[in-house]
Amino acid sequence: MHQVSVKHNITADALEAAGYRAIHAGDDYDHHFTVTRGGVALDLTGAKVWFTIKESSRLSDDKSKLQADSETGDITITDPPNGEFTVHLRDTETAGLEGLWPYDIKARLGAAGAEIIRLARGEIEFLPSLTRAIT
Repeated sequence: MHQVSVKHNITADALEAAGYRAIHAGDDYDHHFTVTRGGVALDLTGAKVWFTIKESSRLSDDKSKLQADSETGDITITDPPNGEFTVHLRDTETAGLEGLWPYDIKARLGAAGAEIIRLARGEIEFLPSLTRAIT
């Protein structure tokens, strides 16, 4: 489980140590999260979740290298009462992301105007890929 606003690195070493495969640029990849607040699952019922990769935190969202959200289907809130969701990264989105990038995940808990909190932050790594074909 990931505590609210926890540093969570999605790097090749961290993924492999946890028994998962590393991500390569140009890969499809799904990453599952379970978030808690004070040791209790954070209820994501009615929430909107964003996953953002940028070169720098100082850049506006329109300058993101990748931004996914739960309203477009790029993030699926799989078990809202238990704080579970999956970020879906697609090959066309990851093709140009070779290297190590800062990311964060934020959520709006409820309808527009509700509390917005950061769920996780860290670095995500995309290893080089020998095969560049994505069609």
